[in-house]
Amino acid sequence: MPKQKTFNMRKLSVILPLAILAFGSVVVKSQQISSPNTYTKSVTREVLASGYPTQDQKQILELVRYTIAPRTKLPTHTHPGMQIARVEAGTLTFTVLEGEAKVTKANGTELIPKKEKPIQLTVGDSLVEYPGIVHYGENQTNKPIILLAASLFNANQPKAILINPQNR
Repeated sequence: MPKQKTFNMRKLSVILPLAILAFGSVVVKSQQISSPNTYTKSVTREVLASGYPTQDQKQILELVRYTIAPRTKLPTHTHPGMQIARVEAGTLTFTVLEGEAKVTKANGTELIPKKEKPIQLTVGDSLVEYPGIVHYGENQTNKPIILLAASLFNANQPKAILINPQNR
């Protein structure tokens, strides 16, 4: 009998910390994920993780999940820094108006999108948006798009800066 008790205590000593760790992770995760803010009615931006790379907190590094509803065209915009993204679901039609981006297709082929020539990104394709690029994306399909994106932005500016189409 004593061996049985010892075994249960050992089991408990392993399981209890794991349970606490798992519960703690859920609590931390729920605090790190901001409630999805809608920056258009059809796009959600869910911050999965974020932090400041330096003490002065002038820049913010974020990992974000974007969900773009079917038949949605994003407004023309730029970002206050660099962003990289990967298509997890759906097909994104991406158009560069000014500046430069780099696309890496799932098969490893690298492309530089031509200005004002839409390019389609599908599952596994990735995209680098350099600072200052003016662009927009579209979901021309009947299924949502999910993008995972990492960004290094100026912390004191909006994540997307809309470009007035009348000034174009």
